[in-house]
Order: sequence, then structure tokens, then C-alpha cells
Amino acid sequence: MSKAKIATAVAVSAIAGAAVLLLSRDPQDLHTSIRASAVTAVAEMDAVAQRQGKRVKFTTTYRPQAEQDWLYAQGRTTPGPIVTWLKTGAHNTDLPDTPRGDAEAFDFGVFQDGKYLGNDPLYQKLGPICERYGLAWGGRWKSPDMPHCERINWRNLR
Repeated sequence: MSKAKIATAVAVSAIAGAAVLLLSRDPQDLHTSIRASAVTAVAEMDAVAQRQGKRVKFTTTYRPQAEQDWLYAQGRTTPGPIVTWLKTGAHNTDLPDTPRGDAEAFDFGVFQDGKYLGNDPLYQKLGPICERYGLAWGGRWKSPDMPHCERINWRNLR
């Protein structure tokens, strides 16, 4: 996300007195080590979804730490359900080879008629597509995160 876009979003937020989310859905904000695999995987997932009258697209690539903090607070110190178990994550890394904090992860979503389908059984078929492209799929975790894929072992690179 460009500095100009961020500055505009922050200014609008300050004027409105509301929180604004600054996440990106742009694959260009993914680290170069996973960008091509992620774009190819999402395109393949979308082709699978289209056979069922649905679509798949990126829902998050880069996520600023301030937004991660906001999400982590949800269900703990602010109203709403818990939506993340991590205070920091792969959507904004500080790896030596990511000087601008490129994302080591992305979230994807299944949509039908423009509506997000967060619990669609199709995620079970789509996640393994990411694995075929060398990415870790969150659907295999102890606390599954079905629409999440990330660079394998990114945490070990810190």
C-alpha cells in the first residue's frame, strides 16, 4: 500500500473519528519468495470455485501491526469474537530480507454473488492447492485458519 494511500486513510479516519483498516489485498505486497506461487494458487483456486458458481480472491496480503493489534484485542479487551490467536503474524514481517515489511502470508476468500462465505466447505478443497505450490496452509493447524496460506518456516528466518 502506498504511503499516499495510507496517509489518506489515516486522515479520513481522524476526521471521521473512526478506526480504519489499512490492510492490502494486492499481491505486490507479498514477499517475492511467495508472490508468484500465491498468485498462481489463487488463480487455480478461483478456477475450482467457478465450477461451483463461486469465486476466490485475495482478502489480505499486507496487514500493518496496528491492525493486527486491533484484531488481537477483539474478543479479549474489545467486543466481538476472537478472530486471531497471534499478536504478530506473517502478514507483516520484519525479516532481514523484507525491509519494507512485505507479507509472508495471505488470506483468501470464497465468494458467491459478491458475498463472502467464511465457512464454505470448499476451503477443504482449496487449501491443499496452496500446499502444492510450496506454501503452508492454515487449515492443517491445531486451531485451523482455513483461508490462510503462508511461506513455510518464515518464523525460523527471523
